[in-house]
Amino acid sequence: MNKTMLVSCGILLGLSACSSAYQPFVGIVGGKNESYFAPVEALVYTYESVLGGNVNGGCIPNTSGVALDQVGKRRWGGGSTCGGMTIPATWRPGLTVRVHWRITPYSQWGASFYPREKGGGLNQEEVRIIKQYNETYTAIVPLPPPNIGTDLGKGSNITVHFLACNQLFIDYGTSDEDKLIKRDFELMDKSLKLCSKRPVVKSMADYRKHKARMDEVRLERKNIPQVILPQYIEEVNKVGMPQYIQNLKDAGLYRDR
Repeated sequence: MNKTMLVSCGILLGLSACSSAYQPFVGIVGGKNESYFAPVEALVYTYESVLGGNVNGGCIPNTSGVALDQVGKRRWGGGSTCGGMTIPATWRPGLTVRVHWRITPYSQWGASFYPREKGGGLNQEEVRIIKQYNETYTAIVPLPPPNIGTDLGKGSNITVHFLACNQLFIDYGTSDEDKLIKRDFELMDKSLKLCSKRPVVKSMADYRKHKARMDEVRLERKNIPQVILPQYIEEVNKVGMPQYIQNLKDAGLYRDR
């Protein structure tokens, strides 16, 4: 079963329908294709909404989180970009990117309205409190070996997967192949074990009840290192690139196009 929902230009699309939305990476250096300009998209697996960001300066689109009861079952995003990044034409070990992003961790928590006799409008004190719980992060992460060979021009985009506990995974184009989606959700399951859960906060009453815990979680998240992507690359290195590529081919996941 396909677990991914995508938004493109405000329309809900299936993954396979969205795969044609991107042209191959555009060569930008003197016709030699020494580097490419790659669209950037996001997939969010958590309740936390991504309020934009960038990968090496390439814009990450605002992307909503999933419903609380769908965490670990669904992901949201894809099919939409707000910019791109430059990337070397050829993948090699040791390539890294700098990811900067901002989240709203309590995406169903909204400010109330002033009574009409007080002028109406949003309660600005509540708006201020809610905004102070937005979180901003930066991480330098390695680019994993692609399933498209070392020529990154065969990719369709750079996809940033926002897993649980501030963990990132990166690949080179959203796929509707069940085995790749299964891999992505297995990584999500691993990431869930790296931190404690946030309290459920949907109102100022919830905020007052859980404020101490909210502050503890925010501090905890600041100190969580990137684990999932480095571990994934370490596992690839253990089997070696030739065997890694052969494993992809055997599984029908190697795209040489």
